[in-house]
Parts: sequence; structure tokens; C-alpha cells
Amino acid sequence: MLGKKLHRKMFFYTIFLMFIVWMLAEPDTALSYRDACFFVLMLFLAQAWIEKKYLYSKLSVKYKNQADLLNNLFLNCPDLVYRKDANLRYKDCNPIMRTMLNLDKKESIFNKTDYDFYPRKTAKIIRYYDRQVLESGRIVSYKIEKNQPNGENKIYETLLAPVTDKTHITGVIGILRDTTQFEALKEKLFIQNAQLESILNNMPYIVYMKDCEGKLIFGNKNLEKQIGQPYGKLLGINFSEKYFSEFIEEVKKEDKQVIETKENIVIERQLNFFSETKGWYQIGKSPILDHKNNVVGIIVMIKNIDNEKALEAQKRNLVSTITHDLKTPTNAQLGAMNILLDGSLGELNKEQKEMIELSKNSNIYMKNMISTILSAYKSEDEPNTVIPSVFNFYELVHLTSKEIANLAITKQQNIVIISQLLNEEIQADKLQIKRAVMNLLGNAITYGFDKTDIVVNLQEEKNDIVFNVVNKGYHITDEKIREIFEKYKTNENARFNKASTGLGLYLSKKIIKSHNGEIYARSDTNNTCTFGFKIPRIFETEESRIKEIIN
Repeated sequence: MLGKKLHRKMFFYTIFLMFIVWMLAEPDTALSYRDACFFVLMLFLAQAWIEKKYLYSKLSVKYKNQADLLNNLFLNCPDLVYRKDANLRYKDCNPIMRTMLNLDKKESIFNKTDYDFYPRKTAKIIRYYDRQVLESGRIVSYKIEKNQPNGENKIYETLLAPVTDKTHITGVIGILRDTTQFEALKEKLFIQNAQLESILNNMPYIVYMKDCEGKLIFGNKNLEKQIGQPYGKLLGINFSEKYFSEFIEEVKKEDKQVIETKENIVIERQLNFFSETKGWYQIGKSPILDHKNNVVGIIVMIKNIDNEKALEAQKRNLVSTITHDLKTPTNAQLGAMNILLDGSLGELNKEQKEMIELSKNSNIYMKNMISTILSAYKSEDEPNTVIPSVFNFYELVHLTSKEIANLAITKQQNIVIISQLLNEEIQADKLQIKRAVMNLLGNAITYGFDKTDIVVNLQEEKNDIVFNVVNKGYHITDEKIREIFEKYKTNENARFNKASTGLGLYLSKKIIKSHNGEIYARSDTNNTCTFGFKIPRIFETEESRIKEIIN
């Protein structure tokens, strides 16, 4: 199009230049100055008339295209569209609205009013907003309800705009959008939010939510009670920096762990939370996920556990007292039986020796059980202190198996040791590792089937030593496996929580963890159970590991 316009201009300018050249070349021509000006004027008028003709043609096509576009939008718009005149009588509507108003193809909407289609109350509302548009010339939005022929009640959000000519408002155009599902979803969301807020406000804990940057976004009534003001006054403030400044670095690490792993964590911490005196608090943190499973915040639950701590201390004191009182008679019985067995009080026959040996083994088992209980409860108050030494790991396992073999004999079990160690020496706390080995062997004997083998496998994995105890026993589900090394459980794992085994598993976990190792359990559906651990061949303290990383 631009090329044609340029060609037309070049044509007229060429004629104009040719006329000027001719006038200069023929000065004696009979054409007067007035005639020359008239010719030039006619030339430019002709150009203007031709350009105007082309412009009208172009505008006509553009108007037709726009009219077709508007008509297509009007007919195919998914929303309901209508037009009214200044007297608020319908002029036209699109097919979607005809369906909503239950109009057939023959029936026309032309010149009808809202009273012909809506209840009187609804029609008055529509007319009220229509008049607002006619009087003010502004765009107006409102909602109406309309009962459908099938009995369904729908909600429509209406947008009204004025229709104007050059100077006057000649009518209104309306667009109605069906928002029934959206309103229902909004109502459901409102109810769910109200229920959630009610639950959080009535929980016996302090609960608050924060975004990934630590800024407060919600707090329940208990939080408001503790801080003495509505949580709304702290919105956007880093709550942890304000109230947990003493532990801010630990809080940041915990939040980072929750965000990266998307898993819950529970910690216990002693702090003066909204109080002058320090108390024990259990703090649970869980990720808040959006519909794309991205972490958008963290919900924090804080519970005071001073009473639980006091009760636990009383329990530990009671257990320590009872077990300590049991140690004295147990040791006395062992000493008496040793005197009988060595013949100091006279020779015993074979049957008598066997009976005393059985009694002695039972007392040794009782002594070990008492030691396990004391160690487990002691570990609650004191961290495991590792005293490393170099020793032969195979010999330790072999001697420990012999010490506990009397328990296996009573169930007609056989302990088999299979070693694939090329180097049997390790550096670790010999006493603690022996206790862990004995606890896992005792667990296999106690819960293994009668008349079966208990296989001990010793292996090497790079710089680690691996100890596995494999026995035939009832299948343990994955859910129970995940909890089997915990101290207190009320589910079916309680059968593993006997003083002789359950606390032993719990204590073994602490021992292996203090050696920078890993303890685990597996159970197959063919009734094969494996309990074991993996520890570094050479024990390294935390300080030495940090130095090695730095160097």
C-alpha cells in the first residue's frame, strides 16, 4: 500500500517538474502567469482528490473489518452480552443470553424490559444500576441471581458500560459472566479457612505461620495471649529475630532444613519464651506447600513440656534407684554361684553343676539387662563420650557371641560368624561397640525362631566396617522398622521395647551415632530379619573432621 501511494506522489511531482522546466525553456510562451498558477493548483487538487478517494476506500474496508470483528465477538463471546437503549429497553443480545433467558429462535428480545425476564426484585436492581450508567457515564459492576428452567440458581457478575454518540449517552451495553462455581468455591474456601482458624485458635499450643524469609503471616489466639497484642501488628516482621534472637542461627538452620527437605522436624529447646524464667519447649516445624508442591512458608507449633520433663526426670530417678538396688543382690548371687562352681564348699556332681550354670547364666543375663537400663537412662542426661582404642573387631564379636551363647542354647539356636575382613583392627570405643554388638545379638536371639541359625556377617566397605546379624523371625513392616530404634512407642513395636531389647536397640543407635556411623534394620516377607550397623574403621572427632575439610 505504501508503494502505491509513493508512486502516485512521484507521478504528480514529475508532471509538476516537467511543467516548470517547460515554462523555463519556453519563456515566450503564450501561457500567462495566472494560467500557470491555475494549472499547478488544478494539478494538486487532482492529487488531493485521488488520495481522498483511496483513503475513503481504505477506511471503508477497515470499518467493514471492524464491524465484522465486533459482530463475531458479539455472537461467539462465551459471556452473556446485550444492548439497551436510553429507555432501558433491549435492542439485541447474543445467543448465549438468549439461552439463559429461555428464548426460542422466533421470540425476539427487541423492545422488551427486564421485568419481562426477571423477578420484580431482581429487575429493580438491574434498573437501578442501568440508570447509574446513564446518569454518570461511568462503568458499573454488580451481581445478580437468576433461576434457570431446570431449577438451578446461577450467579452472574455484570459489567455495564455506556453507549454514546458524539455528545449523548444513547444506551448501555452489559456483559454477564456466570460466576456460580467461583462463588461456590469461594464460599467453600471461606468455610475451610474459618474451620482451620477455629482449629488453630483452640489448639493448646502456640501456633504461627511465617513465609520462607521468616516474616510472620499468621498467629493463633495463644500467640496473641503470650505477646499481649494482636498478631496483625507483627505482620511482615521477622518473628524469630524479635523473640528468639538468642537462637537465631539455629532457627535459620532448622528453617533451611524444612524448606530443602520438605519434611517435618521436632526439636526441644530450653528458653525464656515470653517469660523471665527458662522453661522447656517442644518446637515442631512443618512446610507449607502450594499446588505445585513448592514450599511457600513454615508453620510452627510450640508446646511447653516442663511437666513432661519433670515426669521423665522422676521416672529416670525411679528406674536408676530400682536397678541400682537390683545390682547388689545380683552380684552377690553371682559371687555365691562362682564359689559353689569352683568347689570351695565341696565338689558338685554333674547335674548340680549344670543347674548352677543355668542359674548363673540367668543372673548374667539379668546383670546385662540392668546395665542396659542404666546406660539407656544415663544417656538421656549425658552425651555419649567415645574413648577410642585400637582392637581386633573379629575377636570382640567372637567373645561377645560366646558370652551370650547360653541364651541361644535355651532356644536351640546356633550362632555362626562369617568374616570377610582383610584387616580386623578398628579404632573405636571397645566397651560401647561391644554393648551394641551384644544388644543386636540379644535381639536376634529373643525374637528369632527356635532351632534356627543366627548368622553374623562382618564385611568391609571402603573405610567402613559393617556388622550384620541375620536371623529368621516374624516379618516387620516398613512403618515399624522406621520406629524400631525409638525409645517410647505405643504401637505394636512395644514388643521390641522390653528392657532387655528395646532399650538396647535405642542405646545401640546412640552408640553408633556417636561413632559417626549408621544403624539399620531390614525385614523380608520370607521372615528374614537383618539388624546391623556401619562405622568408620578409624574414629574421628568432630574437630578433626572439620580440620580435615579445611585443610
